[in-house]
Amino acid sequence: MDVPKGEWSDTYPATHDIQEICDQVKRKVEAKTGRVYDEYKAFFYRVKITEMKQYIIKVYVGNDYLHLWVIHFPSVIPTIEVPGVQQNHKWNDLLEPFDHNN
Repeated sequence: MDVPKGEWSDTYPATHDIQEICDQVKRKVEAKTGRVYDEYKAFFYRVKITEMKQYIIKVYVGNDYLHLWVIHFPSVIPTIEVPGVQQNHKWNDLLEPFDHNN
């Protein structure tokens, strides 16, 4: 994947590494949505690389999909944050940047 710095990538199938990121933030996602997910599988993602890596990830949670906005801050102690979660998405909804400040 060769993405110009500061631009969003195309949409790619989720990898093992993307699922690991999703697993690391699952509790944060559940806190934001007020739900507990038995099914929680990453399907697609996009990435934007700046000083950090930003991801938009489509996650299957049973009857619908979530779109997660995840930021990975590289540092001595790496940090992963979830500034935004959109609920009630469908399989074919495009992964687009969204206002994650709401």
